Amino acid sequence: MKFKIGRKASDLLISLYIIITLALRLYLEPQLNGHYFISIAIGAFGLLFLWALVKSGLLNPSFFGLWPGEEQEQASS
Repeated sequence: MKFKIGRKASDLLISLYIIITLALRLYLEPQLNGHYFISIAIGAFGLLFLWALVKSGLLNPSFFGLWPGEEQEQASS
């Protein structure tokens, strides 16, 4: 059995994850003393981790109803 998080919960978790990682990067950047590649690497790792969660099927985002095919899913349920 594969565990899946619902569309709205996935949208909420993805939004919170992006906001938290962006805030972390903005907080850490002044402390890095001009080493911006570290901040870029943190951001790239965060997006890669998020992509892996979506690709594995754990997260099922609809991008707040903008993803094509949501109407078909709602009509069938």
